[in-house]
Parts: sequence; structure tokens; C-alpha cells
Amino acid sequence: MKKFIALLLLLSVLSAAAGCAKVLGPYYLEQEQYEEGIKVMGEQLKENPDDAASAYYVGRYYLALNEPKQGLPYLQKAVRLSPEDADYVFWTGVAYWAMMDFDRERAAYEKAISLDPNHISAHLYLGHGYADRGQWAQALKQYDVVLKLDPYNPEALYNRARALRGLDKTSDEIAAWKRFLEYYPDGSMAMTATEQLNLHGDFTYRNFIIGKRNVTLLSMAFKPGTSVLDADGWASLEVLSALMQVNKGLVVDIVAYVKGNAPLAKARAAAIRDYMLNAHPDVDRSRLPLSWFGTAENVQVGDKTFALDQSVSFITEVR
Repeated sequence: MKKFIALLLLLSVLSAAAGCAKVLGPYYLEQEQYEEGIKVMGEQLKENPDDAASAYYVGRYYLALNEPKQGLPYLQKAVRLSPEDADYVFWTGVAYWAMMDFDRERAAYEKAISLDPNHISAHLYLGHGYADRGQWAQALKQYDVVLKLDPYNPEALYNRARALRGLDKTSDEIAAWKRFLEYYPDGSMAMTATEQLNLHGDFTYRNFIIGKRNVTLLSMAFKPGTSVLDADGWASLEVLSALMQVNKGLVVDIVAYVKGNAPLAKARAAAIRDYMLNAHPDVDRSRLPLSWFGTAENVQVGDKTFALDQSVSFITEVR
């Protein structure tokens, strides 16, 4: 009876230890306290050498510190202790990638997928590996799998467009860039996506320098032959207004072009200013000067020049 009670106590302690790792492990990752995590989870692992979770998190902390050689043995131990855990296997692949052992990296992702066919990260990183080798068809297949599991995954949306570019599927590539920008119109990836669109002569989105920031905006569009602004452009004007509210010294020139119709260009520039002032009356009218031209706007993209018969651009004034 005493042996049975002792066994129960031992099992209780081991169970609590495992639970501790699963609670504290993510905490140190989220707080970016990697050295502290190594210390705490390392002690936990010494007390319970068969705790796969503790080994896994120590390995993750070393990876976060860009020390994959130190982290890999812990991740491998976690896999030995819990060979059916797809996450543990996946992270050994990340360690192999950091060590530039790309064959083992790919094998780890494939193993993780065999354990869990719906492992999003394994499919995504496997796609990245194919893309790095220029194997665009295989990469596209993996990104499509990711998007079936997670339709709004930003990396898959972005890299799917890259893969289509690699396959010279221009119309599909353009649609893919637009799909990415529809959900993620901000940041460096959005700027690159916009540049790729513009290189194809598609100016649905454009990049502008507003103050000291590079900003991606949906191009202004109007009802045909009028100065009635389409509602799709309102969100971009809200972004512009927000920047002006943060930077009280920011002055932005609204420049409109309509080939052969300067009065319409002027009316469109005024319509944009009126919308912004109505929505944000605290923005002074003098901070939104207007310019208009009855000609096409010539836009330089890389080594190409495009003439836009109807367009609106925004130029920061230096004062």
C-alpha cells in the first residue's frame, strides 16, 4: 500500500512538472526572456529528464537567441521523448535551416506533415524552401495548402504571388498581389507588393512618401467622368488624415491629373480635400493645397515609364 501511495505521489509530481513547462514555456517566449527561460526550464529538465516540453522550450529559447547549435540537441531530445508531436519535429527543421542544413530541414518539415497533415507552419516553411531553390510549382502547391487551412495567412498570400511570378503566370500574379494588399496594405511587404503590381502597369495601389514615412495607398477612383469619389478610396484618405493629425506640421499637396480635362482634374482634387476636411475638421485647410493638370501623369517604376491618363498623387511639401 505504501509503495502504491508513493507511486501516486511521484506521478502527481511528474504531472505537475510537465504542466509547469507548458505554462511557463510559452511565457518566456512571449516576454522574450530567453536567458531566464533557459535557466528555469533547464533546471526543470534536470529534475525531470523525461520532460519533453521542458527540452522543447529550452531549444526554442536558444533558437530565439540565434544559437541553433545549442538548441538543436534539446529539440531532438523533445522529439525522442515525444516522437508523435509534429511541433517538436517542425522546430528541429527550423534549427537545421538556421544551420544551413537544408536537406534535413526539408525532411523535418515533411515528417511533421506526415504526423499532422494540417500543420500550417510546416507547409509554409516547406514552400519557402522550394521557393529558395526556384522550384516554384512545388512552392505554389504548399502555399495553396496553407491558404486552404488559413485563408488570410500573410506569408502564404505574399509568397504565392512570388511563386506565380516565378512561373510567369502574370495575370494570376497580379490577382495574387491584389489579394495580399486587400488584407495587408501596410508595411514593407505591402510596399514591395505594390512595386510588383506597378511594374506590370497596374496602379490599383501606389506607394507615396508622406512626411518621413513610406505609405501604400489604394489609388483614388471616381465615377466615370465625374468628381464623385468611389468609396473604396475612403480608407486611404483616413490613413492620410491620421498621419496629418499625428504630425501637425505635415503639408500634403493633392495633385490630380485628367488628360484633356483640367477642370475635372481640379474638381477631383477639391473633392478629395473636401472629404478629408469634412471627416477631420481639425486639419487646417492650408495644409492640403491643390494642384491639377489636364495631362497624363508620367510615373517611373524601375526602368519603365507609364502614362496614367487619370490619377491622383500626394506630395509632401517641405516648409
